[in-house]
Amino acid sequence: MGWLQHLRSGRKTSLKPAFDGPELAIGNALHIDVHSHIVPGVDDGCSRIEESLALIERLVEMGYKGAVATPHIHSDIYPNNRHTLVPAFEQLKTTTAQRWPEFSLQLAAEYFLDEHFTDCIAAGDLLHFHAVDDIGQPVKCVLFEFGFHEPPINHEQVIFDLQMAGYTGVLAHAERYPYWHSKPGEVQALADRGIWITVNAASLAGAYGPEMYRVAQALLENGTAKMICSDAHGMRHMDSLKAISKSPVVHRWIDAGDVLSRSVKA
Repeated sequence: MGWLQHLRSGRKTSLKPAFDGPELAIGNALHIDVHSHIVPGVDDGCSRIEESLALIERLVEMGYKGAVATPHIHSDIYPNNRHTLVPAFEQLKTTTAQRWPEFSLQLAAEYFLDEHFTDCIAAGDLLHFHAVDDIGQPVKCVLFEFGFHEPPINHEQVIFDLQMAGYTGVLAHAERYPYWHSKPGEVQALADRGIWITVNAASLAGAYGPEMYRVAQALLENGTAKMICSDAHGMRHMDSLKAISKSPVVHRWIDAGDVLSRSVKA
């Protein structure tokens, strides 16, 4: 049942999260955190490597096998590229390997869907992470986001170009686009086109309010969302991951078995 059909069926979603289930080792269930801002000093995430390591330590404690670092690439706000990101990432990767040698790190990015993103697609210059799709084929995944205040323009063509270039698109925090809260078919249409849909742990923990929680819950319960991500900028996002380890909604979604972060290369 798609999200739109789920809502039309009359099934109700709660406006308040519950944390009354048994505590689950959330990292053991999700394996890899595929959206985080833990590269120090490059965006609005961690500013110092000590902060980055503190977040990674929490991921290790929760059982995660690795993380994909996804700094913002936004031409107007965070005009990052390989040259600005790789040196800081490599330092973080080296230090992490010394402390937690079994914990893997990959560098990708969270691209804002704008003209610069289309230029990167055309140039074949996209930071991505590696995974395996549902038929066992290797795929190159690119995380992207839309603006929060107005619907994206020409996103269908951009996504088509991304896929024709050989990438699998991964939509960041699908629950956080309020212009689509009354149009759930828009997110479902992206999923139907092969975009991997993610939701944020903080939304499932209630940190962004009841409406964000309602939408995130619906995306999990109908199977549209395939990943739960930390979107970690600070310790508060680790606290959200810890909180949802007791969420019955999250437990049911994990038990359903379609958790694509398990397919990400460690």
